[in-house]
Amino acid sequence: MKKILYLFLGIIGVFIVLLYFIFLIDNTSGANYSLKLKEPQSKEGIIDSLTLHQALRSEWTFRLSAYFLGLDSIPIGHYSLAKSTSNFRLIHRLKNGYQSPVSCVVSTANNLEELSSKLQKYVVWDSTQIINFVLADSNQSKYRYNKENALCFFIPNTYEVYWNSSLEKVMSKIAKQNEEFWNHERQNQADQLGLSPNEVYIIASMVQKEFSQKSERSKIAGVIYNRLKINMPLQIDATCKFATKDYAAKRITNVHLNFDSPYNTYKNRGLPPGPICIPECSTIDAVLRLDRHAYLYYCADPSMNGFHIFSETM
Repeated sequence: MKKILYLFLGIIGVFIVLLYFIFLIDNTSGANYSLKLKEPQSKEGIIDSLTLHQALRSEWTFRLSAYFLGLDSIPIGHYSLAKSTSNFRLIHRLKNGYQSPVSCVVSTANNLEELSSKLQKYVVWDSTQIINFVLADSNQSKYRYNKENALCFFIPNTYEVYWNSSLEKVMSKIAKQNEEFWNHERQNQADQLGLSPNEVYIIASMVQKEFSQKSERSKIAGVIYNRLKINMPLQIDATCKFATKDYAAKRITNVHLNFDSPYNTYKNRGLPPGPICIPECSTIDAVLRLDRHAYLYYCADPSMNGFHIFSETM
């Protein structure tokens, strides 16, 4: 009788160990691999992909687990394979469509095309779809921007989204950040300068392209502000690069200076119609806290130390 009991307990023990080995032991290889599914994928397709990229330590235990846990297909989405994940946990995520959130980074960019090219790395939408969505008449009206100043809407930050989030949801997150950034304090600072938030942003975009040393940003902003107050042409070289789309130019030539564009601040007085890049948040704050001085001119220090020399006259 005891032998039968021991045999029975032994079988139960082996069965438990086998279940643990199949379902609960870590089965991901630790390889940096993500599944990005634009449409639902079959179980076999997923297994083939995971095997091809050596993402699993044991294909047969995953296949067996998938069979018993009823994994037939995987919903659209982005799924990152974390290191040390069991078959049970991984299949539970895939079966129920529990996606991995994506950190979508909005950083400095020269134009909407460059921004959309960066954003498409984080979402299912391509750059053309992103641009078309941003510039759609309905969104220009909803978020209160136009084709020229659309970049003013984007505040540099990291936004947590899902890979297949709708562009509307992504834009809503960015809109919320824009609203939070332009809080009461910053609004007051802009008002004291007699500028709108968009005008502050446009000035910041020029400062972003002009400085080499961060400590000079408020002083450069002060020069631009002083020129605006007396209706003096801003004469910012970077605006000519933007107008001609010659972003890599090392020197400004007559071709740049004579180019006919509302962004050419040598030919036009006042601010350009929109920003010439997405500036850093700290650069926007540098404009809001610009230095109050009488300088109207600056040029690169001849010692080539990255600083500028400032002057009230030529």
